[in-house]
Amino acid sequence: MKSTCTHVPRKIRLTALLIPFFVFGSIAICSAQSEDASQHPKKKKPYTLRINKGTYWLGGGLGIKGSVAPLGQYIGTAANLEIKGGYHVIDKFSVGLTITGAMSISSKKEAGVYTRGISLLAGPLLQYMIPISGNFYLAPTAAVTYGPINIKSMTSGAGEPEQYVKVKGHAVCEIVGIGPFFEVIPGRASFGAHLLFSALQQTTNIYTNNGDKVPGTEIKDRKTGPGMIMEFKVHF
Repeated sequence: MKSTCTHVPRKIRLTALLIPFFVFGSIAICSAQSEDASQHPKKKKPYTLRINKGTYWLGGGLGIKGSVAPLGQYIGTAANLEIKGGYHVIDKFSVGLTITGAMSISSKKEAGVYTRGISLLAGPLLQYMIPISGNFYLAPTAAVTYGPINIKSMTSGAGEPEQYVKVKGHAVCEIVGIGPFFEVIPGRASFGAHLLFSALQQTTNIYTNNGDKVPGTEIKDRKTGPGMIMEFKVHF
């Protein structure tokens, strides 16, 4: 008696023999790919902002900082306008320049108090960007600025005819700070706030209305205090 297998078409029998090879082959290929992926995982860049070596940034900001009036009187806060920029000498670390213009006004003329101070300080800065996530960063910063200051101060008492003196000199401001920054335009722009601590040292002299320096009126002040600057940066 002939086996019933002879009645099965040859193509079907060939296909039945090849199916196990395809199955086992597919399993082997998938296993090899999985093992290769585990040994060589894809490196995902943790950030897209241009803060690598050779890139640079330009920015500016508005904020408030402590200010000092003549004769050592602390008059509160000053409005600040900053223009700054930096070049990344290595990944995430930049060296740059900051220019800060500040104005402070203390006005209580009925009590015999009026002081207006204007300063323009410039100097080097260092900044390091620390990526926390894909678009969130911390930015420690340090800077030292120097420049002229010009102050107008009331010398008359309450109820007396108003009299003023001009106080001129220079100031040095040492600043350290850190703050959160967010990537607001992918790869191109960031926005954030710097929380600062500054130490301001100034040396001033009193001048007459004619512009003559009054001898023996040199005053040196040093004040420290917190501040905050809101900043916007464009990265290239």
